[in-house]
Amino acid sequence: MTRGRGKVRDSASHSGSHSASKSAMDPPRCSICGTQQQLLRCAKCKAVYYCSPAHQHLHWPDHRTECRLLTRQKLNSSNNNKHQQLQQQQQQRQQIQQLQQAVASANLEGSGAGANCSTAQMMTPAHQAQSWPAEVDNLLNLLGQPGSQEKAAAAETEAGQRQQQHQHHHHHGEKSSSYQIGLADVSFMGSGSERRYEDLCRNIISDMNQYGLSVVDDFLGMETGLKILNEVRSMYNAGAFQDGQVVTNQTPDAPAVRGDKIRGDKIKWVGGNEPGCSNVWYLTNQIDSVVYRVNTMKDNGILGNYHIRERTRAMVACYPGSGTHYVMHVDNPQKDGRVITAIYYLNINWDARESGGILRIRPTPGTTVADIEPKFDRLIFFWSDIRNPHEVQPAHRTRYAITVWYFDAKEREEALIRAKLENSKTNNLAAQAQAQQAEPDSTTTPPAAPASSASSLPASMSTGTGALNANVSSNSCATSSEICT
Repeated sequence: MTRGRGKVRDSASHSGSHSASKSAMDPPRCSICGTQQQLLRCAKCKAVYYCSPAHQHLHWPDHRTECRLLTRQKLNSSNNNKHQQLQQQQQQRQQIQQLQQAVASANLEGSGAGANCSTAQMMTPAHQAQSWPAEVDNLLNLLGQPGSQEKAAAAETEAGQRQQQHQHHHHHGEKSSSYQIGLADVSFMGSGSERRYEDLCRNIISDMNQYGLSVVDDFLGMETGLKILNEVRSMYNAGAFQDGQVVTNQTPDAPAVRGDKIRGDKIKWVGGNEPGCSNVWYLTNQIDSVVYRVNTMKDNGILGNYHIRERTRAMVACYPGSGTHYVMHVDNPQKDGRVITAIYYLNINWDARESGGILRIRPTPGTTVADIEPKFDRLIFFWSDIRNPHEVQPAHRTRYAITVWYFDAKEREEALIRAKLENSKTNNLAAQAQAQQAEPDSTTTPPAAPASSASSLPASMSTGTGALNANVSSNSCATSSEICT
C-alpha cells in the first residue's frame, strides 16, 4: 500500500467498493471503518483506501476479485491510449508519405534532384498563346505539415546562428533594407554539389542570354520545399499578409481604379531573421549563392554587364484563388536598380488547365511568349526591366510564391541619387508654398501646393488596353518600407 494522505487519483471512477459507491466528490475513507485519517491506498489497483494494514488484510477476501479487475481495466486503458497514439502517428506518417509521393509524381520527373527544366519548353509563338479556361473556382489543395517540433526548434536555433553572419545595411535614410550577397563563401546545397552547381549556373547563363529568362525545376528538393511551404502557410494563416501595393500615375480627374483590379495578391516582406522563417532564409541564401555565381563566372554573357552585390528582402505572396491576378506590368521600368527577378513557387500538384495562375512573360523584343506554371519547387529568373513585361493570370486555387529582386550596383546608386534630389526638391517647394501662404502678397495669389512629385525609385508598370503604361511612384513610395512592384 501507499500512503494517500488524502490525495486521491480517480478513486470513485475505478472502485466498486464502499468508497466507489459514493460520489466522486466525497473524500476518501477507510473501506472498513470509514475514517479519513492516516489513509493508505491499495498499491495494486490504487482505488481503495484503508487506515491500517490490519483493515486491508481484513478486507482482502472481498477486495481480491475487484482489485484484479480494476488493475486489468487500468492496464487495458493504458494500452488503448498507447495504441491510439501509435495509430495517430502512423496516420500522420502515411499522410506525409502520400504528400511526398504526390509531389514526386508531379514535379520530380527530371533525372535526379535539381534537374533543370528546359526553358525552351516554356516558349510559345505569341499568336498561338491562349489563356487557360477559368471555370474552376475550387480545387483540393494537398498540403502537408512535415517535420517535428524538435526539428523546427533546431532549425530556428541554427538559423539564428547563421543570421549573425548575414549582413544587411540601410541606404542613406531609406527605410527599406538591402541585403548584401557574396560577402562570405556560402556553399550551395552543402558539400558534394559542385558539379550540379556548375551545370545549373551554366544553364541559367545560357537561358538568360537566349530568352531573357530561365526556369529551374526541383531547386531545393521535396523535403526542404515542404518545410518552406509550411512556414509560408503558417504566416498566412496567422494573418501576417497585407494587400499588395499599387502605385499609379493617374491624373486627378482620371477615374479611380480599384487596387484589386490590378493585383489581387496578399504579401509579406521577410528578411529571414523573424521567428518561424528559418527555411525561407535558407531559400534566399541559396538563391543568393546562385545569382552571385552566375554574375562572377567567366563567359557569363549579358550577366557580365552588371555588378550584383545586393538584393531586396523576400516578398512572400499569396493569390487566394477566386480569380485573383496581376495585370501585365514591368517590375522596373524606371531604372530603380533591380536587374534580376527571382521567383520560387510552392504549389503542389498545380495544373494550370484547371487552376490557372500562369505567369505569362512577353520578352521584348520578340515573337514568343513564356507560359510558366507555378509548380512546387520551381525557381525562375528573368530580367526585371522593360525587357520582360509579365502578368499573373487569374488563379482559381491558392497560389504561393516568394520573390527576390537583385540590384545592379551602378543603376541602384544612380536611382538613390535621383530619389534624394527629388525629395530635396519637393521639400523646398513645400517650404516655399508654406512661406507664401503665411505672408501673402496683396497683388499675387499664393500658388497651390504642388502635387506629389513623381520619383523614379521605385516604380512599376501596368498595361491598359494595348500599350504598356509606366506607373510612376509617389514620393512616399520612395521612402516606404519596401519596393512598390
